[in-house]
Amino acid sequence: MGLCFTLQKNTTLDKFKSILNDLVEHNLIVAFGALALYFQTLVLVNVSLEFSHYAFLLFFASLLDYNLHKLVKSQFHLTNKTLEKQVINSKLKTTILFSILGITVCLSNLPSALYLKLSIIGSITALYSLPFLLKFKSINTIKKIPLLKTGMIAFVWTYLTLNIPIDILNININLLDIIPLFLARFFFIAAITLPFDLRDKEVDQKDGIITLAHVFTNNQIRTIIISLILAMGISMCYYLYQIKNLMLLNAYVFSGALMGWFIYSKEIKNHKYYYKILLDGLLIYQSLLVYLISKI
Repeated sequence: MGLCFTLQKNTTLDKFKSILNDLVEHNLIVAFGALALYFQTLVLVNVSLEFSHYAFLLFFASLLDYNLHKLVKSQFHLTNKTLEKQVINSKLKTTILFSILGITVCLSNLPSALYLKLSIIGSITALYSLPFLLKFKSINTIKKIPLLKTGMIAFVWTYLTLNIPIDILNININLLDIIPLFLARFFFIAAITLPFDLRDKEVDQKDGIITLAHVFTNNQIRTIIISLILAMGISMCYYLYQIKNLMLLNAYVFSGALMGWFIYSKEIKNHKYYYKILLDGLLIYQSLLVYLISKI
């Protein structure tokens, strides 16, 4: 009886690990993170949550971007494992095709006036996804700007999950309110991006990309991350004070503290899912906290 229970427990655990690995392998955590930030925006501007076509567009666009980036990278940095490379590429291509189909359906249900904004953002994203394929002198010069990669990712994520939803829903919000909201999210995304810059330091250098990780030491990067988290908290405090809902500040304090722990804990850093679940999952965790606290 005990042996059967143990085998069943191990089988369940293996299935859970398999699901978790699939979520990581296909960048679904990131896609759900984009969706979570969209809903967080709705909560912050006091709009009822809804699964709009734009929300699904964010999900599929994130899947496409991160899996396309991974596919292209695998062509250049996966060595001496042709069979493994083929298996990885086959799975990625399936996810990419699925994403393109989802994006096509979503775009057909969105106003055409939005296409120009999305195409500009898409072009900016492409500069991040395919920089090492471009060998032009001007592109090589741009790639050596240390702040570009982090700033570009933070801007794109913030604009897509904050500004465009507010625009689509025709939400009447004061400019003095949108600025601290934009800065808070920009700082948070930038803080999450920097540990990935440290992880990809050698690969980025091989691709001719210079990031803040090449300019500052690990300790200095950690200090910058904490500064960004504090800046996020200050910006959100200003916004929440204006709308008289300081209770929501707890969500940003808790998520900021959790990220600080992730950054300084040596044990956490050695975890298998440190980057793809713990750090990327902060997008979901923060948004969930904002939602739950808003219901109190």
